[in-house]
Amino acid sequence: MKKIYLVTTGMILLLLNGCAGGTTDPRQGGLFSYNPTAYEQRLSDRERQLSSIEKDTAAQKRKNARLKRNLASEKSKMQ
Repeated sequence: MKKIYLVTTGMILLLLNGCAGGTTDPRQGGLFSYNPTAYEQRLSDRERQLSSIEKDTAAQKRKNARLKRNLASEKSKMQ
């Protein structure tokens, strides 16, 4: 009977260890790998990345508008 308890306990520990995961990524981590500090860092990184992409997008839109004005100016000179 003791052997059954030991085997069952060992299996439960192995299963829980498999759920723990070794990553801070909530999509890859296990059930017990939640880490609020890592979550906040990940959120901060993503917000920084989004801000950078939004700045690049705005710069590209300004460049596009400038090129369109230049093109229209060149077309009007040719007429």
